[in-house]
Amino acid sequence: MDRPVPADPATQRVALVLEAGGARSAYQVGALEVLLPRLAEAGAQPRLVVGTSAGALLAAACAATAHLDAEEQTARLLGVLGQATKRGVMRPLWRHSPSVALRYASETLGISRFRLRGLVGTQPLHRTLRTALDWDAVHRNIEDGRLDAVAITATAVRTGRVVLFTEAAPGFGDLPRPPREHHRHYAPTRLGVEHLMASSAIPALFPSVRVEEPASAAGWYVDGATRRRVPLAPGLELGGERLVVVGTGSLHPAPADTERDREDVDIGDGGATLLGAVMDDPLRHDLRRLAEVNDLAADEAVLRALDRRRHEEGRPGHRAVPYVAVAPERGEELAALAMEVFRANHGSWLHTLGDPDLQLVHRLLGSDSPLQGELLSYLMFDPDFFDGAADLGRRDARQWLRREPQLWRTGPMPAPEEAGPAS
Repeated sequence: MDRPVPADPATQRVALVLEAGGARSAYQVGALEVLLPRLAEAGAQPRLVVGTSAGALLAAACAATAHLDAEEQTARLLGVLGQATKRGVMRPLWRHSPSVALRYASETLGISRFRLRGLVGTQPLHRTLRTALDWDAVHRNIEDGRLDAVAITATAVRTGRVVLFTEAAPGFGDLPRPPREHHRHYAPTRLGVEHLMASSAIPALFPSVRVEEPASAAGWYVDGATRRRVPLAPGLELGGERLVVVGTGSLHPAPADTERDREDVDIGDGGATLLGAVMDDPLRHDLRRLAEVNDLAADEAVLRALDRRRHEEGRPGHRAVPYVAVAPERGEELAALAMEVFRANHGSWLHTLGDPDLQLVHRLLGSDSPLQGELLSYLMFDPDFFDGAADLGRRDARQWLRREPQLWRTGPMPAPEEAGPAS
């Protein structure tokens, strides 16, 4: 049972947390198209934005459009999404393969100067991010205080440390300093294309990215989702008193099925399982922990006992944090959509001759895998997939609003059977 939502949302700082997802970010755009106008109506526009991987790209787009009304802002987000097609994200494999082969050969021969850092060329993504986003507006909206801070999550390759490149408004104050054992660091900087490239550099697939600024955090980085385990923590550490979370992985684990567990598997199944551990599990577990803390915060005696040590360490006490969380209720829907678009737009010989990349990936990763669509959904930078995924995001956001007419929730996420049928 949910507890009463404390305080007036218009008086509390709202943090928007945008999770990883590759091409699935279209789902997030659809959800934001419903949520942002509703938040504006409640006087609860996000003041903090935290983005990871594809969510980092959307975070920058939200920052660039923060001065606009909600309808115009979502229209601009859809426009940015429209430029993130395959041609605007990665080089054709046939053009990039010679570079991969030469770099692999140089490493085999011990010529470390020419290292192979990724299998896919992402030069088009760099150009897209440079031109599709109004970077002057990003900095202006932060400097003028329309946003308090924007944080982009990336993972340091050598140490595995999670680094949040953060641009904050004047007067924001010191950035958080989490305990060392959290292996998380906030780096103040002026955000740019390299930070988004680093956050979205899927290990092995996309090349690692060298970040130069700030000098204190310079180094090589990969996808911010790689090592982050508590995706909600930055929104709270930066001062968020309410959270709006939009993910792309299922909010509920797949039901037990011993018969399916006995079926033969291939490399595609293994890859899909790994992606689920990185993309889906952390958000699902963090939302559960948040609801548990909210429940404890309702009991003052328990809360005093829990917070005694935190106060001794100079850390803030627990508090109830109302939240909005939109992510796929049924995780297989985006995978099924990806397979449908693949078969329609990329599966025939004619389409393969015109653009063989997805067909090649499909074959290499095990074309008979029942989880193949799960993998393809992260790489399906196709307008038809974008349209379908955005529709699912709009549907799920509307379903949240129907379940939560006051917008906010403090208790645990409803079980799938409690959620009711989607419409």
